[in-house]
Amino acid sequence: MTSRGAVVLGLGISLAAAGVLLGVPDFTRAGALLLVLPLLARLLVSRPFGLVTSRTVDPPKVTTGTPASVHLVLRNTGRTTSPLLVAEDQVTYALGDRPRMLVARLAPGEEREVQYRVRSHVRGRHPVGPLSVRVTDAFGMAHREVVVPGTDSVLVLPRTVPLRGTPVMRAGSGGDESSSHQLALHGESEVGVREYRSGDELRRIHWPSTARTGQMMVRQDEQPGRRRALVLLDNRASSHAGTGGGGSLEWSVSATASVATHLVAHGLETYLATADETSEPLAPLGGVDDALEALAVVATCSRPGPDGLVDAATEVAATGGGTVVAVVGPLEHEQAQRLARTGHGIAFVVDPDSFEQAGERPSTTAAALTAGGWRAVDVQPGSRIAEVWDRLVAARAGAA
Repeated sequence: MTSRGAVVLGLGISLAAAGVLLGVPDFTRAGALLLVLPLLARLLVSRPFGLVTSRTVDPPKVTTGTPASVHLVLRNTGRTTSPLLVAEDQVTYALGDRPRMLVARLAPGEEREVQYRVRSHVRGRHPVGPLSVRVTDAFGMAHREVVVPGTDSVLVLPRTVPLRGTPVMRAGSGGDESSSHQLALHGESEVGVREYRSGDELRRIHWPSTARTGQMMVRQDEQPGRRRALVLLDNRASSHAGTGGGGSLEWSVSATASVATHLVAHGLETYLATADETSEPLAPLGGVDDALEALAVVATCSRPGPDGLVDAATEVAATGGGTVVAVVGPLEHEQAQRLARTGHGIAFVVDPDSFEQAGERPSTTAAALTAGGWRAVDVQPGSRIAEVWDRLVAARAGAA
């Protein structure tokens, strides 16, 4: 019962008792009437009714700040007409206030569609539903709430910014120069051997074939024309500061998404890895959508070291190399050296200390990566992704 119903019920009991004690029949009849009203209201709202829902989100994937429409269909599967319903669809706080709607009575088998919009400035997969309906009697003395099963979700993709140019790596490092050819990763076989050409490295000589043919033969395990890139995202909780859209994690995810989509759009075979350790081999992204969907649900991990990042870079380096773009947090000197030894790359260094308070001197992480042959730039509060990318690409191109 509602508070109003409880008051009426209490008043009815008091009047009925007073009528009996004082011998006033009118008090007794009035009290009995007040007792019946809330009990009758409770009986009415407890009537069973059948209701099923289905919902679709259009579009199912949106970028941050872009609205999506939720189409909710309610159908009465019962044998009687449903009462007047106050419905509230449950959504996460990131999607805004819970939409409330008044649903008129539905005849048996009748359907009704309602629509509302949601918008989120927080990336991730946000559930929509289930629907909570509230039945109230005409006098507001009793109510009943029913949760109708059925959910859907909307995927909010990270924000990206357009970038220009691609980093140029040193020849033979697995970069994206036209003369640089890349090895395949797991599941792709070698092409074979070919005759020795002037300038080929002696370590690539295939001695069994040389002995068999009598001519110098080298391993032909390259796939001409293929360009590869590895994008690393340091998602360790200890690597980031701030919360929400203004935190360093969201800046890092947005930077990673911008770089990954930019490289994919330029035809590079792009791989994505985070600090989470995994035993599964790296697999190339199928397209821009794959990159954004993977980064939309990235969360922080509790791993103390960047082993996942180093393992991914080592795997790529061992299978022919590739352009490495890293968005990393603070690394110890030894950790930075391990990452730098996997090849040559460029890095956005997101140090929590320097991110919250800009400093003039480069961080120890940026200095260690630079000493290892990388080009690294510290990210400062308010840094624009496109501007930092331009600095990294221009510097790498000049160094090449």
